[in-house]
Amino acid sequence: MKVLFAPIGDPSNYDKVEYKVNDKGPYNTYASFNAISQALNIDKIVVYAGLSLCDPNCNDYNCCKNSVTQKVTKKLGNEFDLLITPNIYGTRFIQKDRKNTLFFNFIYFNSLKILEESKPDEIYIDITHGINYMPLLATDAIKLAAYTYVVENNKNGVNLTIYDSEPVIRGNQGPYTIDDIYSEKITVRQALSSILLPFLSSESKNVITNKVFKVIYNSLKANSENAITSMCNADFIYHVVNALSSGIFLYLISKKSEINNCLNVVENNLRKLDFSNFTLQINFENDNVIYNENIPIEVSYLHSLLKVSSHIAQGSNKLSEIRKIAENYSTSDSVKYVVLNEISKIEEAKSKIPNSQTLYATILSEKPPKLCSADKRNLIAHGGFEQNVTFLWKCGDDICVSYGDCIENVEKHLG
Repeated sequence: MKVLFAPIGDPSNYDKVEYKVNDKGPYNTYASFNAISQALNIDKIVVYAGLSLCDPNCNDYNCCKNSVTQKVTKKLGNEFDLLITPNIYGTRFIQKDRKNTLFFNFIYFNSLKILEESKPDEIYIDITHGINYMPLLATDAIKLAAYTYVVENNKNGVNLTIYDSEPVIRGNQGPYTIDDIYSEKITVRQALSSILLPFLSSESKNVITNKVFKVIYNSLKANSENAITSMCNADFIYHVVNALSSGIFLYLISKKSEINNCLNVVENNLRKLDFSNFTLQINFENDNVIYNENIPIEVSYLHSLLKVSSHIAQGSNKLSEIRKIAENYSTSDSVKYVVLNEISKIEEAKSKIPNSQTLYATILSEKPPKLCSADKRNLIAHGGFEQNVTFLWKCGDDICVSYGDCIENVEKHLG
């Protein structure tokens, strides 16, 4: 399956010219994505056009949506999925906070839905068309969606390729070459690292606390929703970030319910951008269109993190399951082998492990254990299986693990 994403600007002034792609063609068309589709046998084309193409006489979203659809399809046809994005343009189309984040969030959320539904092996982005910020933000948003999709589906080797055309000169029919300007074969590990990257700066926790959750909770309160949970906060997010980075998968499994609840809280904020049920508040007044809501780009980063963490956390607390998780979702070889080595040590001691939940330290030594007294170095050095916070017991032919009442001590070292 091949999916091509293409942000565009105003197609009214596009000339019909000839394009060549990978020495194939020329293809005579108004839009470069049509040439790419023909050359590469694309299965699905998704075109993102801005709401700013709206007829000036419209005074509501549906009128705008229909007018943009007519404007685009009249020039470019309808052999693609057309999604109308909340973009900014001049002083007429603006966000109330004077930012430009809704465009990114819309493209991330809807691209991820499309990828989850179509499950492609090859993803393409055409950045030929679109005004200044559009190709840049669209590319970053689609890449984030692609990384999330790859981890969710444990799908190594998905190809991501970006195409761009030579500038079209009015009056010159071409042919113009559409070049492959960037390509990568996405691995799960690379995708995980990219998803974690926005959370690794010293300032990122302050941003999550003071900007992201402030906006999310204000939105929930304004809509009288009861989805606010005390667990879904910046501290919990960084427990998840550090557990995922360090391979402490038992923590993610132990907190799967909380991760899912937090994901729902965040997704409720993005869901208003779902193109199939678009509910973003927009004001039409004095010939101006004002997006009356603020959703920081970091909300998409957070959604991606929680999406992949929720997927990874769905495994059980059996050692065999955690072994599979470590093999598939470790952020580095060093993390993977630390976790696998600790699992092997526990398996070697299987004959000593009782049927009832027992502290790991008690099983290994006759010395009095230091219950719930892990330190950060030991927790990370032992792949999360620190002996004073980890409980073991036989469950069938496998071994089950848990932090039991020591979970707060584990969290203390994941902050």
